[in-house]
Amino acid sequence: MKDFKRKYGPWALVTGASSGIGEEFAKQLGKAGLNLILVARRKNKLDQIKNRLENRFPIQVKTVGVDLVQDGFLDDIRKITDNLEIGLLVNNAGIWEMGEYLKIKIEDEIKMMNLNIKAPAILTHHYVPKMVERKKGGIINVASLLAYLGVPFSAAYAATKAYELVKGEGLWYELKKKGIDVLSLNPGITKTEMTTGFDFSHIPFSSMQPAIVAEAALRALGKRSQAIPGKFNKLLGILSKRVMTRNMNTNMFGILMGKANAKMVKY
Repeated sequence: MKDFKRKYGPWALVTGASSGIGEEFAKQLGKAGLNLILVARRKNKLDQIKNRLENRFPIQVKTVGVDLVQDGFLDDIRKITDNLEIGLLVNNAGIWEMGEYLKIKIEDEIKMMNLNIKAPAILTHHYVPKMVERKKGGIINVASLLAYLGVPFSAAYAATKAYELVKGEGLWYELKKKGIDVLSLNPGITKTEMTTGFDFSHIPFSSMQPAIVAEAALRALGKRSQAIPGKFNKLLGILSKRVMTRNMNTNMFGILMGKANAKMVKY
C-alpha cells in the first residue's frame, strides 16, 4: 500500500467509517498516507477517529456527519469535498435486516435498499467521472459472501449485495481502460456492529476481524475484480459457484440462517 497516494491521489472517501470495516479502512488508508473524508451518521465517533489518526499519521482527516438514507445527503458531503481530489471511494456503509421476509417492515426494506444500493450509486456517479478525467482512481464496494446466492431469512439483504457485486464486476471491465480500479469486497460474517445481536455460534467457522477484511480488500484492489477474505470463505465461495447448485446453496443457507433467525427472535 505504499504507492496508494501516488496511484489514487491525495484523498480517500470512506462511508460507514465510524466503526467496523469502515473504521479499519480509515486506519489502513491513513497509514498508507492518504488524507481522509470520513462519512457516517455519528459525527462524534468520526471526530474521535479523526483525532487518533491525525495524531498517528501525517495526514488530514475531515468528517461529515450525515445519514446516507436521507435525500440530499450528497450536498452535505460536497460542502467538504468540492475543492478536494477524491481518488479513492470506499462504499462501505450498509444495513443488514435479518428475518422472515414478510415480517420485515417495508419501510425497513426500502431503507436497506437506499443505503446498500442507492447511496453508493449517487456517490459513484458524482466522484468517478472526475477520476476518469484524471485517468486514475479506485472504487471499493463492500458487498457480501451472501451476494452469490439466494439467502432465506436475509433475502432482501442478499439481493442488495448481489446488485453491488454484479454492478462492480461490470464497472471493473468498463473503467479499467480509463485507469480506474474497481473491487467488489465480499466478506463473510465479520465482527461489526451490524452483526451484533445475531447468534452465529452454530455456524462451523468463526467471525472475521474487520482489520483482516479491510487489509484483504486493499491488497486486492487493482489486481482483480472481487475479493473474498478468509480461507474458509474463499472455499465456500468456490463451492457455491462451481460445485453446488443454486437450490443446494439456498437450502444450506436456509438451515443456517433459519437457526440464527430463531435465536434472534428469542432475544
